Amino acid sequence: MRILLVQVPTSHLGAEERVYPLGLSRLSKTVPDHFEKRVLDMNLSRDPWQALKNKLLAASPHWVALSFRNLDPLAGQQTSYLSSLKTAARLVRALVPDAGIMAGGPAFSLFGRRLMEEIPEIDCGIRGEAEAVFPLLLKDSFNPGAVPGLIWRNSSRSQDKGRIQENPIRDPLALDDLPSMDTKAFCPRQYTAGNKYVAAMGIEGKRGCDLQCAYCVYPQLGGRKMRLRSPRIVVAEMEYLHKEFGTRLFHFTDGVLNRPADHFEAVCREILQRKLHVGWTGFFREDHITRRGIDLAASAGLAAIYFSADSLSEHGLKILNKRLTKEDILRAAAITAQEKILTMCHFLVNLPGETENHASEANDMLDRILDIHGDAGNLGAVILNTVRLYPTAPLTRKLLKKGLLDPEIDLLYPTYYNPRTTSRRLHEMETRCHAAGVFSRLKVPSPPNFFLEDRRP
Repeated sequence: MRILLVQVPTSHLGAEERVYPLGLSRLSKTVPDHFEKRVLDMNLSRDPWQALKNKLLAASPHWVALSFRNLDPLAGQQTSYLSSLKTAARLVRALVPDAGIMAGGPAFSLFGRRLMEEIPEIDCGIRGEAEAVFPLLLKDSFNPGAVPGLIWRNSSRSQDKGRIQENPIRDPLALDDLPSMDTKAFCPRQYTAGNKYVAAMGIEGKRGCDLQCAYCVYPQLGGRKMRLRSPRIVVAEMEYLHKEFGTRLFHFTDGVLNRPADHFEAVCREILQRKLHVGWTGFFREDHITRRGIDLAASAGLAAIYFSADSLSEHGLKILNKRLTKEDILRAAAITAQEKILTMCHFLVNLPGETENHASEANDMLDRILDIHGDAGNLGAVILNTVRLYPTAPLTRKLLKKGLLDPEIDLLYPTYYNPRTTSRRLHEMETRCHAAGVFSRLKVPSPPNFFLEDRRP
């Protein structure tokens, strides 16, 4: 049996910021030894479609597994990566017409049935965690109705022939039982050399999230409870990658890294105990930031903090169900500035129900954050965006109920809440951040009221 594992393009070609295909690498490790296995990460190729053609013709696989990580860049753009998955499936069908095509990955988990409808070439796909399910698909014969999380086209002669059917997703995995990475098939050295801005290598400390942010799909992907991975296993993986492949910078893929605090601190202590001299980044929750925790993290190699408060006004924090206050955000900013930890902040603007007063409150809050970080010079970026709408998110359902979103809109494609009459707010706030960054870098004092927005009638 011959199988080809493919990571389809899910990044801006030419950006040269590579991300190690952690999920597909773990799946690769579960392929039985008697299989003839080939792999391809199309994101590594300057001409990914020629690379896919070459692999298909050389391997002549019986199965092609397509991993689909992202639907779109999540940066307020209208770019969709759906074309990558469509074209890949069509190319497989054209070149190896008898091969079975399966799909998976986070993007597929979110829109499995919709993607099966959109891309008829796909025979089946896995929703949810695939590590324990994938080997079931590789048996000599398998009953598709018995594979947890499988979505498939019924090929029987019954009245259901051709219909898309979905199986219930299996119980969550115990994370200490995750397969190791297949570093022979997907060599980490191919990913760590060229990146200038982001860590190429992901590390999983936990999966799942017990928060209920109104726009977020992490609980749907990883579960509504946090499942913790043993700090010993987490850091052993980091140590292996560092010693064997020279990996020096990691990014924790956890939805929130510093919750629960005892697990986070245990990971830091394990890094220190092993005397592992590496850097790492991750997303932190502002209301769980403490000076003691940051000092411990910095000594263990913390290279940068990502905050995702997602609103600069009390109204926005409430609408998004962030369970944060502006005081939490400012206190966290002050701690990272005092400790001079490189900090990236993510905020959503032009939110539902936002008034001019709310927008003014957000501008004032942004100025305070810029001031806090200004003298320390530790603010790497403020990333501003509008909110991406997913069909299963509570915020989306609320907008539909209030008639603020067309029920016929296809949310598979990039859809953002951004009323045209106030869409200028994003650009105005970007201008404030840009000007503040330039003045700070050039050490030029800004005049009074310099960052007041242009008041329009």
